[in-house]
Amino acid sequence: MEFSTRVIESCALDGGRVELVEWQWPDFVEFERSERSLRVEMSLPPFATDASAWFPDIAPDKHCFMGTLVVRCPGVKIAGRCDGRLIRVVRFVFDQTETGAIMGDGVLSLGFLQGLLNIRSEALRGLLRLAHRELTNPIDRSAAALQSLFALVSIEVRRMFDRGAEAEACNRLAAWQFRRIRERIENGRTLPAVGELADLCGISPRHLHRQFLALTGKSVSAYIDACRVEQAKHLLAEPELPVKQVARQCGFDHANSFSRAFRRATGLSPREFRQRSAFATGAANDMRRKGVA
Repeated sequence: MEFSTRVIESCALDGGRVELVEWQWPDFVEFERSERSLRVEMSLPPFATDASAWFPDIAPDKHCFMGTLVVRCPGVKIAGRCDGRLIRVVRFVFDQTETGAIMGDGVLSLGFLQGLLNIRSEALRGLLRLAHRELTNPIDRSAAALQSLFALVSIEVRRMFDRGAEAEACNRLAAWQFRRIRERIENGRTLPAVGELADLCGISPRHLHRQFLALTGKSVSAYIDACRVEQAKHLLAEPELPVKQVARQCGFDHANSFSRAFRRATGLSPREFRQRSAFATGAANDMRRKGVA
């Protein structure tokens, strides 16, 4: 899918150019594109977004996280999915000569390409922030300052290509994927299986397990169990609702398995939790009445 780009500011430089651009995406978008030139770009808050991405011509089944600071190589097709919104990006674009000097003749591995989609370099991020400030300077913008920043960015990017494998991929869920998982768990009548959540995210269950753990520090199953327990706490606050019915509504086939899971998570049985909650509620009501009196 193609989107028209609006160039807000631009400055031609020796070896390339620097730009501030924006485009409006729909609520949710799937994209696929290949660049003609090497570029480093950073999306700017509050107009920033992240994505899940893959390389359809290299490894169409291996998804990775695409962050807010990326390097995109010429001729390498990237596909992805992300939340839509107004996106604003500051970027340096390198001409053919500068691209050759930076990239050299080496073969780019899949891991290195994935790493370029989530650059974790505060030095490079700081240089792009300075470029954004200079580009949007309405009084005395300096082409010389932008040329100097271009040279420093070129050096930083060349170092990444020289080091190669040090730009590691960050395989974690994108924001839109985690949001879909939360919405399905919180709004569904029954809690989902891992396979259903993987389908919602457009990845395999194996990838979901790995990327979910990288993002949250929990397995998908542990996260679902934690959601079940939180749901159960709310239901147990209803004194008329039998524990067996609470267990069924929380996705447990048997009250005993529900009790074991609840005790592991809270240190209390469901009945003990209900009794303590009722006592705490009663005590709070008594204090309010005394305060009113």
